[in-house]
Amino acid sequence: MKIITVHDVRKEYFDLNLDAYQLTFDDGLYSQFYYFQLFKDHPEKLTYFITTSFIKPGTLRPVFDGRYLPVIKSKKYMHRTFAENRFDHFMNVAELQEISRHKNVEIGAHSHFHDVILTRTHPHKRKPLSPWKRERTQVLKEISIAEFSIRSKLAFKGHEVYDGKLIPRSETAWEDFIKYDTELCLRWFEQNLNMQPRKYGFPFNEYSDKFILILKSFGFQQFFAARPKNKKEITGRTDIDSLLDT
Repeated sequence: MKIITVHDVRKEYFDLNLDAYQLTFDDGLYSQFYYFQLFKDHPEKLTYFITTSFIKPGTLRPVFDGRYLPVIKSKKYMHRTFAENRFDHFMNVAELQEISRHKNVEIGAHSHFHDVILTRTHPHKRKPLSPWKRERTQVLKEISIAEFSIRSKLAFKGHEVYDGKLIPRSETAWEDFIKYDTELCLRWFEQNLNMQPRKYGFPFNEYSDKFILILKSFGFQQFFAARPKNKKEITGRTDIDSLLDT
């Protein structure tokens, strides 16, 4: 069965035959809670990959009553998150706890910080430079961005900006960041959901051998990404929006 990735939920998704797919949800967005009653009886397990630093304390908010929410694209809600320090577009703790109690739900990890870094890896294949990514990596006009991509801070060693200069991140600093992010993520799950996830959805669908090896040392057993590259340990999945174009 084909596995689908969902971010912010759109009205158009309910015109699809969703029962034909296994559904995974990334980032822990409020719309995923708002429309949960429309998903909860899905014939396959629903997997929610949660970015733990995005989920703040709060009380239960309204759920679907026939009205559809405006769609927030990932570039916009990530800018709200990192540039404006706003988190209302994500589920809060009470909402995540509510859906996690459902027998048809499995919770997975999607990192703690979901952060980015400058890297010279495949600059010709770089993703569009969203404003939030430029601000997050402190990209300055003096730096020739043509030489760089802005990619996952967990999957790539990369370069960081200090005093207007690019400094390569050391191998040790990279490893330490992966471990730090994962420790915080797992601690959050233990404190707020009293569980330890065994599934991991890679932020930005980006991964590396080092990243996977460290995650395995923390007990993760199954990994999800859009481009598995024939790696047996990676479960492939497809963005749901690709189904709307067919």
